[in-house]
Amino acid sequence: MIGAHTVVVGAGIAGLACATELVARGASDVLVLEAAPRAGGPAETVVRGAYTIERGPNTVRGNAALDSLAESTGLALVEARRAKPYVVSNGALVPIPPPLRTLLAGSFLPWSGVAALLAEPLRAIRPGPKSVRALVEERFGATLADRFADLLTLGIYGTSADQIGFESAFPELAATLERAGGRFATLALRRLVARGASAESPTRRGVVSTKRGLGGLCDALAARLGDRLRVSTPLLRARGRSGAFELELGGSAATTLRCQKLVLAIPGTTVARVLELPGVPALLARYRGLSQVIATFALDDEECASRWPGLGFLAPSRERVPLLGCLFPSNLFDGRAPRGSLLLSVFAARALHSSSDAELARELAPVLRRLLGSVREPELLDVSRYPEGIPLYDVEHRARTRELRAAIEAAHGPILCGVGYDGVAFAAAAQSGIAAAHAALEIARS
Repeated sequence: MIGAHTVVVGAGIAGLACATELVARGASDVLVLEAAPRAGGPAETVVRGAYTIERGPNTVRGNAALDSLAESTGLALVEARRAKPYVVSNGALVPIPPPLRTLLAGSFLPWSGVAALLAEPLRAIRPGPKSVRALVEERFGATLADRFADLLTLGIYGTSADQIGFESAFPELAATLERAGGRFATLALRRLVARGASAESPTRRGVVSTKRGLGGLCDALAARLGDRLRVSTPLLRARGRSGAFELELGGSAATTLRCQKLVLAIPGTTVARVLELPGVPALLARYRGLSQVIATFALDDEECASRWPGLGFLAPSRERVPLLGCLFPSNLFDGRAPRGSLLLSVFAARALHSSSDAELARELAPVLRRLLGSVREPELLDVSRYPEGIPLYDVEHRARTRELRAAIEAAHGPILCGVGYDGVAFAAAAQSGIAAAHAALEIARS
């Protein structure tokens, strides 16, 4: 049996951030185990001809955790160009916010929706956790919920608003709204007054990456860990043993490993399969993810590229198109595509997830050509598939996670971190990993 003081399982951004922070804080005996042959998880940057592709997350808002990690590798964070999003409305792309003439025409937002919007301060407030769709309908009526609720969830969680819990997915906004009495009109008024009283208006962090992409950041973090990182080493079983942990490892050199501190930066469904801790696997089994398929296309059409300088577009379910949305990464960062071309990262609708690459191209390319008004059909460059996909932050997620962590703490179990618990965004996962490192260090001190 071999040993290490602290073991981090999972070398996605959360696990890499955790291990990097541990080492930076002086923890020398750290080992990172990754089941895949490479670190980074879904964050992978590849080159296909003249195009640089993010096979996983593309649009990542910066935070202090990413600043710290990038600085530790010597990679500079590059801020994306500001770009306007679009939405598919009645079969056409409409910018957000839409121009006045579009609003006055009534096709984008019916006058009944305008009336419902103005009546929000008078609507009753129903207590209890609710889905994003239910919240929008409660505050603004069914018309606005049908048209716009999905826009709040598709780009982040990859699914419709009826499946995502508002308090689980947007905890800060939920808390702020509660302090405002549950009414968006009151919240907007308070923010307007606060902004007028302050010399500085609040700023929101922009979308960031590195010149080597997000996959390049993960590669750099993995390289700094050196022989502390072992890839192609899956965790088969983890159990508590006399105040420590015993791990059964697979791979080419299957072995048993003992450690004092254990951090699991892997999906909850995976933890449920490997962790032996009374009562905890049953809680973990209640977590599930939504599979994702990302098809990346190149559109060599200079006129089309100049016509669409935006961020990308979302496609609400009511539009009946075979995709959830499409990003234009080449509009955000230099060097992602040749001049006069568009790089298109398309999130396929769930009905297409079992389709072959060729079938994806046949279904999606004509739709993209029509929506973008191109004279050419886009060419498929790459397809990435994630069966476990994005964790589902449903109505019960927040309460379930509190219950899970309380049960693990009571059983003196491992520390959990990553997108399954603390937010699905890349930067949130990095912050979750750093918080897990601090928790491990605090346990060691106590």
